[in-house]
Amino acid sequence: MAEYSSFFRHRLLFSRVIGPALLSILLAIQFPSDSFAQSPLPEVLNLYQQAALAKDYIQAAQYGYEIALRYGDTNEKDKALDFLQQSVIHAKKSNDQDLLHGIYHQMGLVHSATKKYSRSLESFQSALSTARKMKNNDLIKEDLINVSISYAQLDRLKKSIEYAEEGLSLAIADQDIESQKKSYQLLANFYKEQGNEKKSAENLTQYNTLISLQRAEQQKSLREQQIEELQENVQTAGLETEAAQAKLSEQNQRILQSNASLRVMESSLRRTTDYLNATSDSLKEVEAISRNRQMEIDLLEKDKELSGIKISEQETRLENEALIRNFIAVGSLLSIALVTVLIVANRKKVKANKKIEEQNKNIRSSINYAKRIQEAMLPKPDRFPAVLKNSFIFFKPRDTVSGDFYWMSEMKNSNGHDVAFAAVDCTGHGVPGAFMSMIGIKALNGLINRGISETNQILDSLDVEIRTALRQEVSGNNDGMDIALCIYHEQEKILEYSGAKSPLVYIQDHELKKIKGDTHSIGGRKKDDGEIRFKKHQVKIDKPTVLYLFSDGYKDQFGGKNNTKFLAKKFNNLLLQIHELPMEEQKNILELAFQEWKGEVGQTDDILVIGIKIG
Repeated sequence: MAEYSSFFRHRLLFSRVIGPALLSILLAIQFPSDSFAQSPLPEVLNLYQQAALAKDYIQAAQYGYEIALRYGDTNEKDKALDFLQQSVIHAKKSNDQDLLHGIYHQMGLVHSATKKYSRSLESFQSALSTARKMKNNDLIKEDLINVSISYAQLDRLKKSIEYAEEGLSLAIADQDIESQKKSYQLLANFYKEQGNEKKSAENLTQYNTLISLQRAEQQKSLREQQIEELQENVQTAGLETEAAQAKLSEQNQRILQSNASLRVMESSLRRTTDYLNATSDSLKEVEAISRNRQMEIDLLEKDKELSGIKISEQETRLENEALIRNFIAVGSLLSIALVTVLIVANRKKVKANKKIEEQNKNIRSSINYAKRIQEAMLPKPDRFPAVLKNSFIFFKPRDTVSGDFYWMSEMKNSNGHDVAFAAVDCTGHGVPGAFMSMIGIKALNGLINRGISETNQILDSLDVEIRTALRQEVSGNNDGMDIALCIYHEQEKILEYSGAKSPLVYIQDHELKKIKGDTHSIGGRKKDDGEIRFKKHQVKIDKPTVLYLFSDGYKDQFGGKNNTKFLAKKFNNLLLQIHELPMEEQKNILELAFQEWKGEVGQTDDILVIGIKIG
């Protein structure tokens, strides 16, 4: 029920751990500090029991969740898990998907903290399934990230990348920048752990691009804020200028009044002078009056000069304010132009990034489709002939698709008990190698359907098929493949083997024996090299025998303390040590030994090892 979703808050913990754990990005969901969250633990336990007895499943699930958090805080993880499991039962009965999703998340966190990564994966997958039912894209994206990390903790990077890619696709569709950043950062680290530096760099570039775009948006917002402040300053300066002009007008009015007073004084002085000139007896009085009048005139002149100085000062101030106003206007225009340029550049960059992302998406989609085609063409273990059931195949491509492949087929024109099988290493790896593998599978199936039944004749015909398919006589193409091919005749207890560079290793009576293949590959030769024929070898299977066919990827892997190759001697000794163990256990040991030897070094080549116990 939606009303109970308020009982949760989401917090994303994001940190990078170097080493086997790779990354730890986990979503924690907790209750807010409600009234019962502040209650003592015994009181909450009592509330839980009451809710359970009353069949109030929602309350019971919430109280159980709170009790689990308390035990988690005191590091009593087992008790916390017990109450979380009970809360799952109550939440399912209440049909509250929000509540159920939060409990699954908390279970995943507790299992991860106790390093029970398989259990943690199960819990996060349950949370993801619940989020999909809720159709909540935000929770789905977070859960995809959690599942991806859980697979990484189990050293299953292939699955980690698959879930991280799905989370990235959903984040791009939702235009969720933060989830895109997390997904790109995870993929960069996962591909680096795989040794795929190119793909790691591509995803790290996308992550840095998103960071740059966010910074550009922040700079854009800052520029817009600065423009608003400049506009406010311009308006303020305009108001100050109007006040100054009003004051200057007042000063001019005072000057006009002073000039009018001066003219009145001058007129009065002329009249007085005329009157005194007419009366000689009053001369001294006129002179005295004249001096007084002159003093008044001088005072008025001084006042006029002071007013003129003030007017000059006002004019200078107005000129300075006009200069500042013009400077602000020019600066604003330049800022607007700069922001416009940044916006245009940013839009172009976003458009280019979208195009790059679409191209990358198409490339990834094409490669993944090629992978599904290649996997469909490889024989499935559940369809192996009965004589080959006691076997294992350690197959680990360096990239998404592989240049190594394994092949099996029951023989035509036989009594139904003869079976052919091979380990093949094509030129190159990745997409070019995958193309060669598809050509090889098709050619081998065609040769068996034509009734060719001896190993040396099959390789002779395969050599012609490959050279013809690639037109090597005229194209200059020198691609080819190394192969170890066997046919087991069960009734006769005879094993036939022919090889192009690839050997056959078999162990009887605790003794390891090796038959080397011929020194030339299938295809890849010039016309002048002449025709070649492959040899056939036979091994009597009159006692329990373990066969091993393999490409050169395992023994050529760099690693160890001195970063050297694993080499054939060490590989043969390892096979001799494990040959009596069950086949699945042999495969696990080979895989573990490979990972320990490789360490932090990238995978050198595709890996293929086939083990078969017969006799």
